[in-house]
Amino acid sequence: MTKATILRRASGLAAVVVALGFAGGALAQTTPAAPAKPAPAKPAQAAPAQAAPAQQQQQAQGAAAASVAVPGISTAWTKVCGNDQAAGKQICMTTQDFTAETGQPLASAGIREVKDDPNKKFIVSVPIGMLVQPGTRVILDQQPPLALKYEICFPNGCFASMDVNADFVNKLKKTQTITIQALQMGGRTLNFQLPGKDFAKAYDGPPSDPNAVAAERQKMAEELQKLAQKKAEERAATGAAAPGATPAAAAPAKQ
Repeated sequence: MTKATILRRASGLAAVVVALGFAGGALAQTTPAAPAKPAPAKPAQAAPAQAAPAQQQQQAQGAAAASVAVPGISTAWTKVCGNDQAAGKQICMTTQDFTAETGQPLASAGIREVKDDPNKKFIVSVPIGMLVQPGTRVILDQQPPLALKYEICFPNGCFASMDVNADFVNKLKKTQTITIQALQMGGRTLNFQLPGKDFAKAYDGPPSDPNAVAAERQKMAEELQKLAQKKAEERAATGAAAPGATPAAAAPAKQ
């Protein structure tokens, strides 16, 4: 199944997975444990006992504020179209994927639209394993963040969407960077940054052949996997040649 097919399905399946308990698992993970009753402090230890909660609060705030940019590789913006047999209309997806250097899918962004329908869908994806309840956020350049709720998860990622119109598409055409944010356990925010360049060219241009796009993505994934394997072999060889990795000299035999 191509990514365009997955994205088309994601927008039509609504929040079934969330309703069936996917979000419930995240809620169970994020629900804080009931605080333990503090033991009565001795007079001599009153100051340290009062300072400990403040220190813990500072550590928690520091963890919550952690935000990292995830390295990766962006594919070109691609437009793929197909016919919706139920509606009898053409559906087009203009998408971009963001993958790890190993070829593993990390994130994606795209616009889904039905011909002659002014209502469109802005769809993004993030890796599985993120906290579901907070949802995801999308930042276009320096604009205020957009909050999106997850709708469904597949083995290659979880998808969220929002209804948009032509004005949003025009704004996206002028965007330089699309930042997709997802929250991990422990409060760390992952930032997946996709370049907005060439979105307008792909969106306004003719659709690509889906088979050609799938073949191109498959070729890219294979090349990235080979590159990752080569780097792993080089690291292993470097580690084996390091001074600390040389075997110790054999002990002299006992007389």
